[in-house]
Amino acid sequence: MPATILCVDDESNGLAIRATLLRHAGYNVFTASSDIEALRIFVNQPIDIAINDFLLEGITGTQVAASMKEIHPDIPVIILSGLIEIPDGMEFADVFLSKLEPFPVLLATIAELLAQRETCSCIEVSCVA
Repeated sequence: MPATILCVDDESNGLAIRATLLRHAGYNVFTASSDIEALRIFVNQPIDIAINDFLLEGITGTQVAASMKEIHPDIPVIILSGLIEIPDGMEFADVFLSKLEPFPVLLATIAELLAQRETCSCIEVSCVA
């Protein structure tokens, strides 16, 4: 079953392109253009990874990540930014990527985070049994 990704960006063109590319790569994708919409989806849908733009309208992607981690601390959050420097609040996210990175870097990062999450889930299950 393909992983489900939540993409959060207030720039509709970038959001649509990213969602299309991720769907073409085989992922299920939900999109949100605001923090409120993102958190509603995050709470109500089975999300495997969130990809948040850093600069959102009135809030940062790391602030949204902090809320996401309060709800589901085990779900990885990637912060994307057009800025080169690592932004404040990265302690609430798992990975920072520049939007200047080629798309295959994002795909590789997603695959790595999913593999890590799967390994952790297997370890937790085997410890309980």
